[in-house]
Amino acid sequence: MNSSELKGFLTGLILGDGTIDKGVNMRAFAIKSTNKDFIDMIESEINNCSGFKTKVKYTPEHYSCGCNHRESWEFRIEAHTYFVKMYHHFYDDNRHRRVSGKTLKWLTPRGLANWYMSDGYICLVGKTKGRIYNRRVDICTDRYTLVDIKKMQKALHDRFDVNTSIIKHGKYYRLRIKMDSYESFFNLIYPYLVPSMLYKAYLGYEQQPEWMSDEFWSIQESLKSANPLQASA
Repeated sequence: MNSSELKGFLTGLILGDGTIDKGVNMRAFAIKSTNKDFIDMIESEINNCSGFKTKVKYTPEHYSCGCNHRESWEFRIEAHTYFVKMYHHFYDDNRHRRVSGKTLKWLTPRGLANWYMSDGYICLVGKTKGRIYNRRVDICTDRYTLVDIKKMQKALHDRFDVNTSIIKHGKYYRLRIKMDSYESFFNLIYPYLVPSMLYKAYLGYEQQPEWMSDEFWSIQESLKSANPLQASA
């Protein structure tokens, strides 16, 4: 990756579960996941294109004080001046999440895939009862204000031709990919999904919908035959 690709790659991670910590002259970056392949991919890509000092921390599954914690891995880039400049595009003065005017211009298809792997999911409504009658492709944006989510919505439409709606989820708002953009969205990100997260691209159709191309249907059939796990990252 060149410098702009690296920035797009990191932007997707930060829009998702990635964090930039406190600091003045240097700041560190970290992201945690229960999917080791996702963390391994991030580590490999960053180490291959940058001089950042990185490390991965493993936290085993444990039960204590009534808590149930799944095993997880945290990828960390040690404090660096690079993240001082990026910080204020993603946080306000009170460390609340924000999206600056430049942030979404940095996003690339690979960064979009990172964002989705980090904070996106498919809900196949009715699957547990044996008949899927609805599909929801959502991106969690619980950390952001409605104003910023509308910026994300506009950027997805203007830059990637992906149409979304904004739905209420409890007291938060989330982005939901519209059906007319399923194929364009997944065609953008599918090449960058780690194998153990391909289930996040499986839409659960028994027959090919009229709107779906033969090429995309072939991908759906291959995912179906692989029996993708319906789990969260």
